Amino acid sequence: MNKLLQFRLCLSAAAIAATLSACGGGSGSRPAASVAGSNTAVVSTKAADFSGADIQLVTLDVDYTVSSGTAPKDQSDYGIARFGEHFYHIGRFGIDTVAKYNFNSPSTPIYEYSTLQSPEDPTGNPSAMAFVSEQKAYITQYGNNKVLIVNPSAQTEAEFITGELDLSAYADSDANGASEANSAVIVDGKLFIVMQRLVSYSPAEPNVDAYIAVFDVNTDQEIDTDLNDAPENRKGIKLNTRNPGKFFYRSDIGLFLQSTGDAFYSFRGRQPGYTGGISKVNTDDYSVELIVDDGDADNHPYGFIYNLAIVDATNGYFVGYQSYQNYNLYHFNPSTGEVNAVSAYTSIDISVLNSDVLGNLWIGISDSAQPRIELIDGAKTLVETIGLNQNPGEIAFPE
Repeated sequence: MNKLLQFRLCLSAAAIAATLSACGGGSGSRPAASVAGSNTAVVSTKAADFSGADIQLVTLDVDYTVSSGTAPKDQSDYGIARFGEHFYHIGRFGIDTVAKYNFNSPSTPIYEYSTLQSPEDPTGNPSAMAFVSEQKAYITQYGNNKVLIVNPSAQTEAEFITGELDLSAYADSDANGASEANSAVIVDGKLFIVMQRLVSYSPAEPNVDAYIAVFDVNTDQEIDTDLNDAPENRKGIKLNTRNPGKFFYRSDIGLFLQSTGDAFYSFRGRQPGYTGGISKVNTDDYSVELIVDDGDADNHPYGFIYNLAIVDATNGYFVGYQSYQNYNLYHFNPSTGEVNAVSAYTSIDISVLNSDVLGNLWIGISDSAQPRIELIDGAKTLVETIGLNQNPGEIAFPE
């Protein structure tokens, strides 16, 4: 089983991959008709029994109207991306496709292209999509060391993949040698790619550090982030945390990274490894500052840290894993690292966090009876409950 997929199923079956959909919370519902992309949130969804996936569109107005379903699938491992007036459904492990949609006719895909360069290739497990323009984007692949360069406006599948970036310098000792490229973001003309580099599901393997590779999007050449070390060393940013997961970037606060640590310890008969946290990455000098430490074997007050959303320079949030489907929400100050629990959100299945431009935190809650998104404002007061058909997964807002 692929590592990222196993993380979704085992660390929190509904946590990192879940779903959201449909009507509720006083918001009403309507068919997925014409929707303005500049006023719409895109949400990936997943059935509670992992029998399928979908996309729900949420209008960012006083009613938070939710579409009844846009891209139903009979497999569950899907993610999303968006750029301009289009959004994308990314089929991951064993699916290997990207489907493109327009907000003006969201129920009809413009195309669905394969991310395999040959039909005989094993799954690449596409993970994230980062856009330079309507004609150029990157797709990280968790299952191999190729980052695909694609043309999102390609008229044919043959024109879709236009090149690749090579991450083989970060290969680990697994059978496929994949560096487990996960999240990606473009900042000031530079592509940042985080790589987990797990070995047998373990971030505890000695001398197998997680890295961030940085590429110039104009030349597609890797940038050496430390000119003072030996030329034969890896060019990327070596991380002090393990099992990195989610980038969160806002131009006014910077680039932050969430790391989970050794959440797979029980599969390998190890003791828990608290090597995660929340870090800030300086996108100019490539230094990394640990803002929130998850602790150690004796003192780990948050459990395993996963998911991340930042509202502004003094208000951020993360989720602490206590046990299966048992999670707590924490507030932290991205400037000082001070952490406080949010008492209204303890011992529930929180599957995703994100923040909108109005300063609201969107909390995706997986619940087979009442899947939903709850919005809280800066005072941690409930603003809106958005009822859904399926459990919430990734949420993408307008740029």
